[in-house]
Amino acid sequence: MSALSQKRPDVGADDPEGSERGKTLDELDFWINAVGSPLVVVERRRLVARRGNRAAELMFGIANSAMDGAPLLDFVGPEANQMLGQIWSNAPVGVTGEPFLIRAQVQGHERLLMVQVTKIVVEYEELRLFTWVDAPPTGSVAMAGWQEKIIDMLNWLPFGFEIASNDEQIQFANSQFNVMFGHSQDDISNIDDWFTLSYPDPQYREYARSKWEEELGKARAEDREMTPFDLKVRTASGQDRTIQFRHRTVGSFNVNLYLDVTAERAAARELKRLSETDPLTSVMNRRRFFEQAGKRYAKQSDQPLAILVLDLDEFKSINDRHGHNAGDLVLQEFAARCSDIVGTDGLFARFGGEEFVALVGDTAERSAMQAAEDIRSAIASRPFAIPSGTLTVTVSGGLSYRANGEELSHTILRADEALYAAKRAGRNRICG
Repeated sequence: MSALSQKRPDVGADDPEGSERGKTLDELDFWINAVGSPLVVVERRRLVARRGNRAAELMFGIANSAMDGAPLLDFVGPEANQMLGQIWSNAPVGVTGEPFLIRAQVQGHERLLMVQVTKIVVEYEELRLFTWVDAPPTGSVAMAGWQEKIIDMLNWLPFGFEIASNDEQIQFANSQFNVMFGHSQDDISNIDDWFTLSYPDPQYREYARSKWEEELGKARAEDREMTPFDLKVRTASGQDRTIQFRHRTVGSFNVNLYLDVTAERAAARELKRLSETDPLTSVMNRRRFFEQAGKRYAKQSDQPLAILVLDLDEFKSINDRHGHNAGDLVLQEFAARCSDIVGTDGLFARFGGEEFVALVGDTAERSAMQAAEDIRSAIASRPFAIPSGTLTVTVSGGLSYRANGEELSHTILRADEALYAAKRAGRNRICG
């Protein structure tokens, strides 16, 4: 008994067509043998034959009784078999896919064949029907040579390449597409499968789909290439990759390119972080502070914002007496304590040396001056650990509220003047 005759799944369990039974085995045998072209019925999940017609027996030299379970590799050779794995046909049942030319090894001889793939349903099971014919000789041999070279080039490309029909039915995907995403043509039987597998989070899936449809609509309306954009895609292995999407409609086909830019985007983010972060303390640097604080000044023009300039007292003596390593440890711990108090509602940066600056504002919980006092107290009340023991460290600060219409640099200047007043008054204090 053949594997096909044993297949009787429950309706809906492994049945992409719902309750449609499709053809019976007797109907299938009658129908394929009524066709003069060689036909081979293949498993949906694997390139393994189930049965074929009499014309296929003659073409491939394999008896129908021996076809059940035989890999297509035995029919057409390894090179053509690989090509067959790249021909996608996720059109509805009964709709024949685009024809492809393959150069196959048939019964020990090279043979140029044209193959088309059609989905069929037999006894509730979805299968694929491969139709084979010899390529027309007149003028088509040269065309086939070009197609073969083009297919080789597409498989060589270091990015995913896909050809789909206007109704989003995939016709061909190159080798890198399969490597990049890890999905086979059976995993993605329609466009909905792609979005479900690639964007498991429903909210992000909705965003990804609307982004794709929006950019696609603009490109088609203006008859141009789609503006490239990035999306995070979940691969079959469970990895999240950053993929740049590119698209162009060519005639009745959609050409989609997929570039894996995960490493490039990660490197760009790291370079940005390094350009904005103080390497010793990991808080933002002077340039980043001016950028972010300037945005706050513009956006929160009617809210009370204050600039706090801080300077560690007698810091030079720490470096002189205990070494620069100890000084670095003090700066790192100082920045950590201050960052905890400033919190995510404020901004905190190292301006250089032992000088730091913060942007804080009055809140329902505390005023900017109270935040400044909390910082001073947190520094003075708990010793700092260094390799040789502990140190008592203090800090002086100057606080200045933004005046109406005042630029950031002017508020910082007034806070700096208040800092010097705190130093003159004996240190370990906040003036403002």
